[in-house]
Amino acid sequence: MIKRALLYTLMTVAVCSCENDINAVMEFDSKKAATENGVDIVTIFSQNGKVNAKLTAPTMERSLDKPSYVAFKNGLKVFMYNDTLGLESTLSAKKGRYLEDEGNVYLSDSVIVINKKGERLDCNELNWDPKRKIFYSTKEVFIKTPTDSLHGWGLEANEDFSEKKILKVSGPITVEDSTAVMN
Repeated sequence: MIKRALLYTLMTVAVCSCENDINAVMEFDSKKAATENGVDIVTIFSQNGKVNAKLTAPTMERSLDKPSYVAFKNGLKVFMYNDTLGLESTLSAKKGRYLEDEGNVYLSDSVIVINKKGERLDCNELNWDPKRKIFYSTKEVFIKTPTDSLHGWGLEANEDFSEKKILKVSGPITVEDSTAVMN
């Protein structure tokens, strides 16, 4: 009888001492539920029924907290296509972040863009505005073309990288002789 009374007492103490703060549980659940993760990511982007880009990445993390974002912490690669699915340019970076509310993409760490003419942009930070279809940066940039190498700070370029402007050029620049065309 004493054993049974002692057992009931211990069980009552154990049950009463195991209490969770409901606010702490809700906070833990909301933080855990506010993130989505994925591996081996392939995303196709299209407008008006036409594919214009394909993104691949080994991992992805999507935060549902405001402001919501998608982070690519282990690298990403984007293939940009023209209307006939011809490859216009490729973009790669070791890190990327897409802010869903803004619609902008922020790329960092070994960013490389190569267009179909073989021109190459190297930088450590590049922003992409898909709505305006432009790339821009305020950081150091290097551009290598088949005929020249350019260096400077700041960049504005269209999405297929066919038109680009370095805002503050540094180093030698090759200029074509405009009179050679006339002769």
